[in-house]
Amino acid sequence: MQFNLNKGEVMSVSTTGTSVRANSIPPAKPARLERGALLGAVLSAAIVPAAAHAEMLDEEAASGRAPIIVTGSRIEAANPNANPNAPYKVEKSQNDKFTEELRDTPKTVIAIPKEVIEDLGANSFREVVRSTPGVTLGTGEGGNAFGDRIFIRGFEARNDVYIDGLRDPGVTSRDIFAVEQIEIVKGPSGSFGGRGTTGGLVSLESKRPQVTDTYTHVEAGIGTENYWRGAADINIALNDRVAVRVNGLYQNSDTPGRDYVNQEKYGGAISAFWQATDTLSLTTDYYLYRMQGIPDFGHPFDTTTQQPYKVDRDNFYGVIGRDFIENGADVGTIRIDFDPIDNLSFRSVTRMGETYNRYLVAPPGSVCRFTRTATGACPATGVDVGEANYTITAGGQRRFGTNRYIANVTDATARFDTGGIKHILVIGGEYAKEKVSTLPLLIDAFVEDSAGNVISTPTTYIRNLLNPDPVLGYTIPVYANAANGPTKVSVESLSAYVIDTIKFTPQIWATIGARLDGYSLRYQSNGLPTATVLRNNVQFANYQGSLTWKPSELLTLYASFATSSNPSGEQLDGNGISYDGIAAQTQNLAPERNRAWEGGVKWETPDGNLLLTAAAFQITKANARENIGGNVYELVGKLRSRGVELGVNGALFDVLQLFGGYTYTDATIVESVNAANVGRPFANIPKHSANLLATVMLGDHVEVGGQVHYQSKIFGGSLAAGNAHVPGYVRLDAVARFKPTEWLEARVNVNNLTDKRNYDAIYRSGSPFAYIAPGRSAFLTLAVKM
Repeated sequence: MQFNLNKGEVMSVSTTGTSVRANSIPPAKPARLERGALLGAVLSAAIVPAAAHAEMLDEEAASGRAPIIVTGSRIEAANPNANPNAPYKVEKSQNDKFTEELRDTPKTVIAIPKEVIEDLGANSFREVVRSTPGVTLGTGEGGNAFGDRIFIRGFEARNDVYIDGLRDPGVTSRDIFAVEQIEIVKGPSGSFGGRGTTGGLVSLESKRPQVTDTYTHVEAGIGTENYWRGAADINIALNDRVAVRVNGLYQNSDTPGRDYVNQEKYGGAISAFWQATDTLSLTTDYYLYRMQGIPDFGHPFDTTTQQPYKVDRDNFYGVIGRDFIENGADVGTIRIDFDPIDNLSFRSVTRMGETYNRYLVAPPGSVCRFTRTATGACPATGVDVGEANYTITAGGQRRFGTNRYIANVTDATARFDTGGIKHILVIGGEYAKEKVSTLPLLIDAFVEDSAGNVISTPTTYIRNLLNPDPVLGYTIPVYANAANGPTKVSVESLSAYVIDTIKFTPQIWATIGARLDGYSLRYQSNGLPTATVLRNNVQFANYQGSLTWKPSELLTLYASFATSSNPSGEQLDGNGISYDGIAAQTQNLAPERNRAWEGGVKWETPDGNLLLTAAAFQITKANARENIGGNVYELVGKLRSRGVELGVNGALFDVLQLFGGYTYTDATIVESVNAANVGRPFANIPKHSANLLATVMLGDHVEVGGQVHYQSKIFGGSLAAGNAHVPGYVRLDAVARFKPTEWLEARVNVNNLTDKRNYDAIYRSGSPFAYIAPGRSAFLTLAVKM
């Protein structure tokens, strides 16, 4: 897809992953890349020569634990953070601010390794989140961007996504082809992540070069719904000081159970590591990602049942010939590690990048039961025309947004004793400058139809509820209009932090931390002299404290307290107050403040291969922004989320792999100027969510398993839940691996085994629509490792 920003120049619109020229009529199912071409390309990559394997370090022996011999094995580029005998169990966070193993970290941290991601059959950030208890998907709406919108422990977290510890600005759709593990940090994390992080944060940890091994790992996948995916992970250890790692991706697929909805995406990541001296190392990487396709806002709502309308699952209510989506990223990173003396280390990470999110997507409107007027409007009353003649309108939410940023984090970690008390001290600072620019998308007033006739572009698209026909038969030119200049939001932040783990004895220690942030936001509505300019310049401090007690090596008990802050306008993609964007009424308000308690227990089996966790939590926002009347906002509301989380990850009996959890969340409005809201639950948050992924080795060559995922119903609304809701559901997935040789493995994934209709999220309005989750899909992946 190509965009031309000058007014009057046409932007072609993609409907099948390639440009659709004028007068073309898309087929019912878009065409796909020739199967032989894709398979040949992937298999040709598989014969890339690789150097001999270097001997891997025996991490279990180094830790003092007895090694466990596991029957059978997987083809893996080993995750350096995971237990080599239990690939579902991540031992250590890649975030340098967490200095202890995860079993001893006084906080709920869910680390999802790539092995779990593979067995879930997930190829995107969204698909991973869909199976994670306590993390909920949300809708892209008119006031916030269409993309990876999530809630953690009841609170908005769409701008709380990080890559390798640095915030990833902008709401886009992310793939995980270059991800080693995904870490979900629960609870307010202002001391770790800065602004936001009310319910927690998510960090995508990249695959890094390894000097201990050389390998070529190539995968080729084929499946239902025109699914094709090829990926490569090549690590070359040139010597014990230099390594290069290359990851690549190509995928083209329809969405299971949905007509017309498809994606084509490709990407690449190259990273190099150089151990310049015994004390100094340098790591650089460049990441590129592109995605395009047809977006989907799902099904319309039945206001009589307050649930999605029971239409055919594959009904699509968009506009083929107009609708499109494009995401992209170009990001470069340099990391310097310096260990001048024993027990002292420095690291500095600098990143510069650009991401973009561009789309025109049609949400289904409310159902009209009466005869529409000549202008297409639905009258308030009339004679019911019968369900076969019910209609809806297709809207046109749009965005042409670009996010540019530069960021640096520099810190030092020191290990020392004071009077017999051990310290692990992390002290450092961060700087970031983020710029979000958006342009209006305009639709050409006149177009040519398939016969070459000039016609007026429709302003309203009316669809039959039961049998929508979304194909226009021609292409509508769409413009990115730069005539008045873009709307710009920029944030510059500077912070300093300190985190000290104080070990009074080997059994008792405390972790204390504090962070001071300076936050400067500027909003400009366009490039004209009459532009609206808003500003918010604030400073805020956050802190945390925890106490850890280890009555035995295998058992960890902890209690922690932490805070976070939400300055006005923190959601940079937001349009207006209700979407947490900046507004004249809120620009001078102090940040909202959040406080949280968490108590938990973590127990590890004697062989170190399985970890069980349990935690109780409460998050309170005591000064939520509210309209007190007359469009005047003050910090007078009170919100509370509390609940329980259980988790399991690792291996049992050497051959059974387990990864799962359960979350109960009671998120409630405690105080409000609107008395009717008091006691009502939050919108978008299920009370119960759970999953369990289990696989078992059957001899030396076969591994089988599956996942069960449960989520209770979700209510719509802006903050307070309304009556409209999507029902809860249980989803079953299956996975099987067959490894006939040491270098070849076949994996079969079948997701949504029962082909049940499930809904991910619900729009907030009185006439909402609902995201529909994918139907049943199956795909075969062949993996070659040399």
